[in-house]
Amino acid sequence: MAKTPAGPWCMAIAILLTTISRPVVKASELHAPAHKLGIHLPRGGAVLVSTALEQAMSNNATISDNSNPSPRRRKKNRFILFRIFRRKKRQTPARHKVKKKKNQAAAAFTVKMNEKLEEARRTFLDRMAAVSFSLINQERDAIVVNNDTFFQFDGDDDDITPQSDLLQPNRSIFVVTTAALPWRTGTAVNPLLRAAYLSRKMKEINKNSSNQTNTTTSEEQMVTLVIPWLELEEDRIELYGNNHNFNTSQEQEDYIRNWLRGAQMKEEADPVNGLRILFYPARYHSGLKSIFAMGDICATLRNQTEGSLLSNAVCVLEEPEHLNWYRCPGEGWTKVFGFVVGIVHTNYVEYASTQIHGLWTAPAIQVMSSAMIRAYCHKVIKLSGVLQTYAPEKECCENVHGVREDFIQEGRRRALAAASRSATNSASSELDEEIEGQVYFIGKILWAKGFEQMLQLQEFYHECTGKYFAIDVYGSGPEEGEIKRAFHGRKKSWSGEESDSESDSDTEDTFRDNLKKLKSIEVPKSLYEWRRKPIPANFCGPVDHALLGKYKTFVNPSTSEVLCTTTFEALAMGKFVIIPVHESNKFFLQFPNCLGYRNKWEFAANLRWALTHEPEPLTPELAKEFTWSAATDRLIRSSAITRREAKERYYLGKAKLDERIAYFHRELGKHDALRRVLGGGPASNQVRYELERQGLDQGNSDKFAMSSFVKAIKSSFISNQAASSLGSGSTA
Repeated sequence: MAKTPAGPWCMAIAILLTTISRPVVKASELHAPAHKLGIHLPRGGAVLVSTALEQAMSNNATISDNSNPSPRRRKKNRFILFRIFRRKKRQTPARHKVKKKKNQAAAAFTVKMNEKLEEARRTFLDRMAAVSFSLINQERDAIVVNNDTFFQFDGDDDDITPQSDLLQPNRSIFVVTTAALPWRTGTAVNPLLRAAYLSRKMKEINKNSSNQTNTTTSEEQMVTLVIPWLELEEDRIELYGNNHNFNTSQEQEDYIRNWLRGAQMKEEADPVNGLRILFYPARYHSGLKSIFAMGDICATLRNQTEGSLLSNAVCVLEEPEHLNWYRCPGEGWTKVFGFVVGIVHTNYVEYASTQIHGLWTAPAIQVMSSAMIRAYCHKVIKLSGVLQTYAPEKECCENVHGVREDFIQEGRRRALAAASRSATNSASSELDEEIEGQVYFIGKILWAKGFEQMLQLQEFYHECTGKYFAIDVYGSGPEEGEIKRAFHGRKKSWSGEESDSESDSDTEDTFRDNLKKLKSIEVPKSLYEWRRKPIPANFCGPVDHALLGKYKTFVNPSTSEVLCTTTFEALAMGKFVIIPVHESNKFFLQFPNCLGYRNKWEFAANLRWALTHEPEPLTPELAKEFTWSAATDRLIRSSAITRREAKERYYLGKAKLDERIAYFHRELGKHDALRRVLGGGPASNQVRYELERQGLDQGNSDKFAMSSFVKAIKSSFISNQAASSLGSGSTA
């Protein structure tokens, strides 16, 4: 039987034994057999192992004469594999190096991915900018800088740019509003009077210009009032009532001109040489209590006016945010008119915040209003500082309202009466706070008009004096019933009324009557309705404010208005006005008869003073501040843009932002479904209405698929195949 040669594995074991384990052996056992060292080798391998051990021990082994090695060391030599495992486990520096390299690689990967994401984001924004720039088609620059009239115009920085100068002769002005008479609201009366006095002012300017140039005065109508015409009969009946159900727009125009004649403006009421009146189709939104235009107003004006006239005309938008919320897609106001002025009347954010849904609707209205005003106006005039900021570089605060001549005449009458009393030294025996009929309020009967604050002031005045102050309330509103109960209390209950039943046979009828009474009970809306002692308040219904000359003190605790017209009218009539010190009342506090209060104590003191004293007579200087002529001068002055301001706008670079907002609003407006989702109601189907009026059969989705917006996306950053699928998807 042949001997088995020592295999290579024997040599490997020997090398591992010598290099990894460093045994401590005695010199006498240096040449001992391998089995004494705890190693069992096959036959033929003993000589090789012995030779390897001699060479290894001469270099690595430690020679010791210890004849009794410890069991621990002997055990250590036996478990070679365990020793190897332990040594590898203790190699922590190498593991740290590997982990550090992995962390470095991960960090480098993260940085690289962030760089790629940033590059992708920049690419996306660049492509979107390219799309927006490619779709901006000739929108007029909103910074009012014209190369022909501005940069080559020699003058001072305080000079007014020709584009914003309303004093230029032979200049047409269009006043566009959201309401019309016989609806007695601020956006119906004030724009009408503004347009009438602008017409008078433009005639004076043209006359003075013709006298200087020795030319004849033009009799052309320079001012146009653009108002809504409710096409649906049910809308006219709901808003105007059965007494003013006009069959045609001409009948409504005749009513408006007769009203102007009653306001002592006969020349402006002339249909030939006076104020020009145009109508645009509209719908009444009963949920929002507002009128919205149907179709493109600019297209309607183009059809009724020469295009060249509009390009050089001035447009005054009354409530520009309201006019553009649900507007039909079309050309922007700044593209059609040479200069656009927006006058903001209403604090819609404040009204929305008082409702339950105001948590999300108020911020949305704020953003949307700011976008609409910025996109479609060159100049923005806020009636008071209580309004939000729309476009800081464009806006200013100025009261551009006035009052009718009837109120100023009442103020003059009171001044003459006070002068006659002082001349005759007659004692004023009527100055007694016990006399009723001295304090009044006029306005809409809504909780938002400050009636809760008025109830609190009544309670505090009762605590101070032991009695409530009598007040007459004029006006109407949807919350009139509950406000009446809050002042008067719930005097009767259905359960306390006597039954009309006379016998047991009428028990079924009695049950039905009681059930009707139960259904007629109105649930209390406030704790004030449970009062036991009523407040002496008379609710007299709606009436013209000019007919209330008998009162001496007007109380208005409301702070929800932008600029309260009734407060302005009461001051013009020479009465005491008691109002809170608020940003919306800042203009009124300059007049001597305005008694402002900051707390309940000051209100009680002001009311007692007003009941025991006479108002100061209205001087001619103060009376002029209330006139519409002065308001027109304030409008012209606040609308002007100086050369310095135009430069600041140019360097600010916000014009392109305004143009992009106008473009995206126009593109989004091509979908009636979006208006429907946003609460457009009867004003949602703008595109369908415009297509039906033009006699076109093209669908809305087809029009969008072929629009410039889709074409720009196709040509910018979508492949032709994906773009075709997008277009087909829009058409489906």
